Amino acid sequence: MRRQIKTRRKIIWLLAGPLLINGCALFPEEGDRAKLMDMPSLEQTVQSGQAAEKRVREWPRAQWWRDFRNPELDRLVETALRGSPALRVARARLGQAQAVADYQAAEMLPSVGASADLHLRRFSETDFYGPTGGTTAMGAYIDPLVFRYHLDLWGKDRAALEAALGREQAQASELAVAQLILSTSIARGYFRLCSAEDEIRLAQTLVANAEEKLRLGRLRRDKGIDTQDPVHAAEQKLEAVRQRETSLYAEAQVLRNRLAALAGQGPDWGKDIVVSENDFAGPFPLPESLSIGLLAHRPDVAAALWRVKAAAKLVKVAETEFYPDVNLVGFAGLHSLNLKDLFLSNGASVAYSIGPTVTLPIFEGGRLEASLKNEQAGYDAAVEGYNEALLAAVQQVADALAHWRKSQAHDAAQERALHAAEAEARLNVKRYRAGLNARDGEIDADSQLIEQQLKLSELQAEHLQAAVGLIEVLGGGYENKANNHE
Repeated sequence: MRRQIKTRRKIIWLLAGPLLINGCALFPEEGDRAKLMDMPSLEQTVQSGQAAEKRVREWPRAQWWRDFRNPELDRLVETALRGSPALRVARARLGQAQAVADYQAAEMLPSVGASADLHLRRFSETDFYGPTGGTTAMGAYIDPLVFRYHLDLWGKDRAALEAALGREQAQASELAVAQLILSTSIARGYFRLCSAEDEIRLAQTLVANAEEKLRLGRLRRDKGIDTQDPVHAAEQKLEAVRQRETSLYAEAQVLRNRLAALAGQGPDWGKDIVVSENDFAGPFPLPESLSIGLLAHRPDVAAALWRVKAAAKLVKVAETEFYPDVNLVGFAGLHSLNLKDLFLSNGASVAYSIGPTVTLPIFEGGRLEASLKNEQAGYDAAVEGYNEALLAAVQQVADALAHWRKSQAHDAAQERALHAAEAEARLNVKRYRAGLNARDGEIDADSQLIEQQLKLSELQAEHLQAAVGLIEVLGGGYENKANNHE
């Protein structure tokens, strides 16, 4: 009998030995993997050097909207950051990612528990139970100590934890993306609202001028000095400026409703938004030098990079599935086939066990290969997603700089046009008072001046929106930690 047992053990070891040694031989060949793109050249688009790199550390600030020195804008953004449902969703998703990371960290620790099993069991007469066969007994297995610890020989648990942490950081970056989009949307809407309210005031003056011209036209017609044609032209002009005023009123109301919704409030809340000017003279003061290093503040690029890091760790997890897995398992307690003997057997019911449990995948029907290919494809997709985000970021920076420079040029040109219109208006006032011109010339010159003021108001709003756009594409002060964790 003993010889048969020894023979069986030899056969088992002869079979298991090569399998343990060659367990990795079934590992599939790795194909070509996607590669992270290098930073595209932007030497002709942005500046470089120590001065430019210093700005990377100083601008934009996390609370960049305060640089506009507008208390109402500060109130709107801060209200939105507290009350936006979209941000609450993003924060909830971050909480989920943090919980998953905490769970994965707990998987690396030993688990200690307890178990109790009370059962009524009949033992078969034809099984190997011996004398107990054919009997029925009330038994119990009580284990107040059940121990389990996974020996992370191949780094599977560590890789799974790092993947979970990567996904957590990616979700934190996504929250920063949502905050940036929300705050910049509010700033753009508020600056346009300020411009619309200013344009309403100017449009009201245009309406008054058009009404005055119509009154003069009708007076001349009634006295036979002029024909009906100027009256018709004045009526058309008056209705056109009234339509313009109505459109501006509607735009301002829509903007107030939109800002209220962005702030997580109802439409009535938007009626109390105060329109105020920014507390600085001239154009918005952006840094004189910008560096491509500012892309490090982009939360969407950071999120894409964190996904790449997490996907790489998931590939490692899938690779470790091809290796032997070892768990250290133990228990201590009382086991008895008869409940009455559990505590009355002078220690005979004491049972304990501790030792390693080794599992080795031999034939899985292609499951492990499919799982690995899935994670490798996920890694490739994450890398290409990062490359796409990087290219989009570079293009958006170049576009935002172009819009910013255009707004500066347009503002300067419009300032010159406004000065010319003011000079023309002053000249017509003098001519009218000297009796050299009719009242119509003074009204027309004043209307032309208002048109230039309307254009300047619109361009100044575009200038501020271009500044917001540049801040947005440079990340709005987001601190990217992805490059600091390898």
